[in-house]
Amino acid sequence: MKPGIIVALDFKDFDSARNIVEKLDNNIDYYKVGLEAFVSFGKELIDLLKSKNKKIFLDLKFHDIPNTVSAAALASLKYGVDIINLHIQGGIEMMKTTVNAINEKCEKENIKKPLIIGVTLLTSLDTDYFNEYNINFDDTLEYVLHLAELAANCGLDGVVSSAKETKAVKDKLGKDFITITPGIRPAFAVANDQKRVVTPKDAKKLGTDFMVIGRPITQSENPVDVVKLIKEELI
Repeated sequence: MKPGIIVALDFKDFDSARNIVEKLDNNIDYYKVGLEAFVSFGKELIDLLKSKNKKIFLDLKFHDIPNTVSAAALASLKYGVDIINLHIQGGIEMMKTTVNAINEKCEKENIKKPLIIGVTLLTSLDTDYFNEYNINFDDTLEYVLHLAELAANCGLDGVVSSAKETKAVKDKLGKDFITITPGIRPAFAVANDQKRVVTPKDAKKLGTDFMVIGRPITQSENPVDVVKLIKEELI
């Protein structure tokens, strides 16, 4: 069923993350391991997810000089993750170097290639960010489309973007160009600190491939019930 649900394991301690994974059991296939969790207990968490045959989105948003990012991306292959990401704003050379390094190593060693996803504009940002950093774009959609096209030209598999930009990204770059969408809030949940949000039902209509959902599920007293409600919104 599209869009797929990726549960964000944004926790300070391993036991909390493990508890959610065990509660959700067969209800969720994909999990996101972000910066806080990875730095705190990343290998332990990844080992747990792999032992349960779960799919892993390693959300570290690599952004550095080309050699450093490509080396970090190559190092991530040892975890057997399914999705990695990097900041498109790191530059064309950085993206091309990383894609080429990953493709070459995976082909040479017969490793399953992870999806390489570009980060466009964080969902906590809006047009105020353009004014603060003197970025010469009129709106978020124009900027996201510009970044997404750069990513596609460099061989990335898709982008992280708001679902509000998904249809435009798909129209411009094709239905096979993947969109991963944070900032999803079920109709019964609050927006919290995300400024550009949509519901799962909206995300499906707009054609997104994956929704990243964290707090509405992980902070619920009954996370399985929340997942079921979200899936009902997608029918």
